[in-house]
Amino acid sequence: MTNQNDENGKLRTQEHNARVRAFQILCALGAVAEAPLSQAEIEARFEDLFVLPQAQDGKQPEVVHLSEDCETQPVSFEEYRASCARAFETQCSFAETDALIERYATGWKVSRMSLVDRTVIRMAIYEGFIARTVPVSVALSEAVLIAKEFGGAESGRFVNGVLARIARAQEQ
Repeated sequence: MTNQNDENGKLRTQEHNARVRAFQILCALGAVAEAPLSQAEIEARFEDLFVLPQAQDGKQPEVVHLSEDCETQPVSFEEYRASCARAFETQCSFAETDALIERYATGWKVSRMSLVDRTVIRMAIYEGFIARTVPVSVALSEAVLIAKEFGGAESGRFVNGVLARIARAQEQ
């Protein structure tokens, strides 16, 4: 896994960047409240925002900054496609993830959670508990990190609390 430094000097892995892209895609989809999209529809909808433009003369184009506050830089189509696949798979598990959230998020309904908190919790549950693509501890720490980066002042603590309750229940 290759590491790179972002503008803030934080060490970020390609895997973290891919997870952030998937998170951003899911947030964009969640903000418009449409029916779930296929992976191909997701790829088509956001390609212009995330994929490096191809140079006409065969030379590598300069990196284009999406905006000053954008957390990710454009990537190859292959990297983008992998992030879309992650977003699509997470989206397909919403019924299962939301049932866990409703059960363990004491006093909170999924619909009342902020878009950021809801999305990052869904991703962590999918990756750590359903698909088991990463260890639970990795899913939880990544979720808290993304919640702190993109959420409100209490997002990290809230996300950690919900996911820790689910993790404890799953261990038993």
